Amino acid sequence: MKNIVLKYGVISGLILVAMIYTMMGLVGDTSDFDKWEWIGFISMAGAFSMIFFAIRDYRDKIAGGIINFNYGFRIGILVTIVASFLYVIGWMIYLNFIDDSFIVRYTEFYERQLNASGKAVADIAKEMEAFKRIWLTTTTPGLWLCLLFWKYFRLDS
Repeated sequence: MKNIVLKYGVISGLILVAMIYTMMGLVGDTSDFDKWEWIGFISMAGAFSMIFFAIRDYRDKIAGGIINFNYGFRIGILVTIVASFLYVIGWMIYLNFIDDSFIVRYTEFYERQLNASGKAVADIAKEMEAFKRIWLTTTTPGLWLCLLFWKYFRLDS
């Protein structure tokens, strides 16, 4: 099971990391992130499909054609954890060594999105304060790791 989890987890993680670098290459030095979000959706679908292939591979090669929910769930979670780890490492490398202005550009983008949403000025200011407190004042790598894992496992974004 370990080989299957590592194989498909690494493939899934590499798809996600390739998405990061492709998308950031297309965005360039601008803060026009919404135009390229379809790349993120397509790559997430490709990365998550590796969970299916991992479970199928385990069922066909190790479990003799039958798999129960318990083993399928374990394989899916473990593939996701391996992929998440690579995703977070990819972001850490990008943010620390390739583009240190990303957070500033993304903050500008987020503020434009909030202003265009039609929310009240007080609500926008409150959301921006929370956003800046989380993303701009977080400088420790351990906290960045936690935030990026949280982003990857969220179901609402």
